[in-house]
Formats: sequence, structure tokens, C-alpha cells
Amino acid sequence: MKIKVQLSIGGQIVKEEDLSILETKLGELTDEEIEQAIEINIRSWADKMISIQWEVAEED
Repeated sequence: MKIKVQLSIGGQIVKEEDLSILETKLGELTDEEIEQAIEINIRSWADKMISIQWEVAEED
């Protein structure tokens, strides 16, 4: 199964990628379980792609 993912920031697409899940891994899953598997793969991909850095700024 191929899944097209788009990452947007501020309404602008900054990254597109095709993810895939082997059909053999989906086996006899229900539609709901397949949807959950897709969401897990997307979250894993996003965790690898997104990094946020911050620091406390001194007030003037």
C-alpha cells in the first residue's frame, strides 16, 4: 500500500513523500486496524522529519 504524505507549515507544503506498507504486513486486518497502521507510519515519519528548537529570550 502506498501513502502520499504532505507536511505543511503555515499553509505551505514544505515536504512531500510517499510511504509504503507491505501488503503482507496488513494481512487480515480490519479497515479500522489498517487506518491505525497508516496513522502510526505517518506519525513515525513526522517524528523523523520535524525538529523544533527553542530558548528563553531575555526581555529588554
